[in-house]
Amino acid sequence: MIPLKLETLLDGRVVEQDRVEYKRGWNPTDTIHSICAYANDFTNINGGYIVIGVESDNGRPLLPPVGVGENNLDRIQNELFQYCNLIEPRYLPQLEIVEYKGAKLIYLWCSAGDAGPYSAPRDVLSKNNDERRKEYWIKPFAVKTAAKQDEKFELFEKFNSVPFDDRVNRKAKISDIMLGHIRDFLIESNSSLADDVYSRSVEDTLVSLEVANVSDAGVNVRNIALLMFSDYPEKFMPCAQIELVWFHSPEEEGSDDFTEKTFSGPLFRQVKEALGYIKNQVIVEKVVKVPGRAESDRFFNFPYEALEEALANACQHKSYQIAEPVEIRIYLDRIMIINYPGPALWIDMGEFREGKAISRRYRNRRIGEFFKEIDLAEKKSTGITKILRTLEKNGSPPPTFKTDSERHSLETIIWIREGFTAKKVFHRRPNFIISEPDEYNYELAIAGDKQAMTGDKQDMAGDKQAIKTGDKLAITGDKQAITGDKQDMVGDKQDMAGDKQAIKTGDKQAMTGDKQAVTGDRKQVIIDYLQTNEEARNVEFAELLGLSLSRTRYVLKPLIEDDIIEKCGDKKSTYYRLKVIS
Repeated sequence: MIPLKLETLLDGRVVEQDRVEYKRGWNPTDTIHSICAYANDFTNINGGYIVIGVESDNGRPLLPPVGVGENNLDRIQNELFQYCNLIEPRYLPQLEIVEYKGAKLIYLWCSAGDAGPYSAPRDVLSKNNDERRKEYWIKPFAVKTAAKQDEKFELFEKFNSVPFDDRVNRKAKISDIMLGHIRDFLIESNSSLADDVYSRSVEDTLVSLEVANVSDAGVNVRNIALLMFSDYPEKFMPCAQIELVWFHSPEEEGSDDFTEKTFSGPLFRQVKEALGYIKNQVIVEKVVKVPGRAESDRFFNFPYEALEEALANACQHKSYQIAEPVEIRIYLDRIMIINYPGPALWIDMGEFREGKAISRRYRNRRIGEFFKEIDLAEKKSTGITKILRTLEKNGSPPPTFKTDSERHSLETIIWIREGFTAKKVFHRRPNFIISEPDEYNYELAIAGDKQAMTGDKQDMAGDKQAIKTGDKLAITGDKQAITGDKQDMVGDKQDMAGDKQAIKTGDKQAMTGDKQAVTGDRKQVIIDYLQTNEEARNVEFAELLGLSLSRTRYVLKPLIEDDIIEKCGDKKSTYYRLKVIS
């Protein structure tokens, strides 16, 4: 079974256009050339997809599909198998017959091959010897062509050096892979394998995902499987983790006032948890009311989307053969993300800084593919462009990209937006919003914290005095009770029984009231958040409320039933917004 659903492919958001070919009908020669080119994977993007039965316009599918006639399906499959035998060395793609909008389609997944380079005849139907001569077919960009001499040399060199994340790890065992992580990823990516993950063996699932190899000795796990689905990827790749340091004072590294956190586990979880921490603890939104205009200006000290792209890029392009983590260093005026090593030497840093550099090769071809499936990364060679675009939209300064002549590392620096001033960082509640004319002044906040602490001390002193006085009164009362007669003791017992009943009843009522108050508070937090952000997903509410996803759905349910909010979107992109009453 092909992991990526055909519906997701046709949507066009997850896979780049140059990794997909749509064909109206069955053309043996053209299809074999495409399969060969994807198997050679000249640009290290892990192959591509072919859909027979769909017309296209400039690489985009034209729907509804024309489909493949039912009486032609078996014939085309047999011929495809026959002509794939002409590819040298032999290569077979994964094939499925899929029904989509009433039409039968032939869906092929041509993953990057391991035994290439691969060659195929110029014309698989011709009897002419010259036309039967084999070529090494490649797709440097969106164009399919026979490799020239220098490109052939690159192909042979490429197959002698498979990207690290796609290599087999001889130290790993199947037991190092956690089925729960696989299922979480498949659900997030809306994969067709999600429903069957517990009814199939881990080995079958890994092979279907192309993250393990089958050999005579069994199933061999690749590095990408360990990075994405292991509890401890750092056990096999030292420092396969994200380390965050937050400096709370202007002295930065010269001060002892800092916070450290390490994010480990599956790589996609590391990225999401690190981003969640920054979103809840560091990012601040500012609202400025503009005279004569209903809408206010809203902007952030650090825009989330730019940080998301920068961190995903760092994890994707890091070398996991170098024992250095991805670093996040948070200062008062900037956030720095560091990965080791930096861009390849052939990349022009001037073009890189402008978002114009196009990568011919990826250090880790599979990480980027997995990140794109769960919307953690942009399409290839567009990440820097997104960072620039997001910062400009927020009114932030352009980023800084720093490296040395040997490209040992890359520092991506996101600068704080003008309008936010901070002399010392304080810990705040999540999703903090400030409004003009209030200044974003951390010193004021600290002063407020100190006053609150002073008030707490006074309260504690008062509590001690009350306890001391109460104890003396209680001791006096006890002495009187002891010297009293039996009738008083009986009365005391009756009073105690009544007190217990009252306390019990009162406690239950108080607990019920507390639960209702907490639920009501959470509902109000959700409503306030939607009034500010217009729409949000379940995971955002979970982070906001500090609850599990299932518990968050329980809080959302009555709001939906009372027509206060509404649930929108499909299964993969479900979101909530305030319901408009017409």
